[in-house]
Amino acid sequence: MHTSAISNSLAADMSDRAFRVYCVLVLRTTGEWTDFPFVAAEINLNPHEIRHALTELFGTGLVQKDRRYETGATGRKTWHTYVRLAPEKAPADAAMEGAA
Repeated sequence: MHTSAISNSLAADMSDRAFRVYCVLVLRTTGEWTDFPFVAAEINLNPHEIRHALTELFGTGLVQKDRRYETGATGRKTWHTYVRLAPEKAPADAAMEGAA
């Protein structure tokens, strides 16, 4: 669970919108790659309105993103962006990272 990461992020003045996006990823996904429109729809926003919140979450290391060049609904190739929760680090991994 990402409880320590949530505590650290809240202490770092995470915006309300970023917190709502993070909650969607924690509560409505199982760690799989999820597209922007799904996340945005879960909090009644459009994909453009969650971009700043996701940038904020990328900066904290709570979320990862993946851009893919895929065929869209119209049959044209376009970029799609997917997000997921970052894998939690084991305490030993976090200690090693802090020592580096």
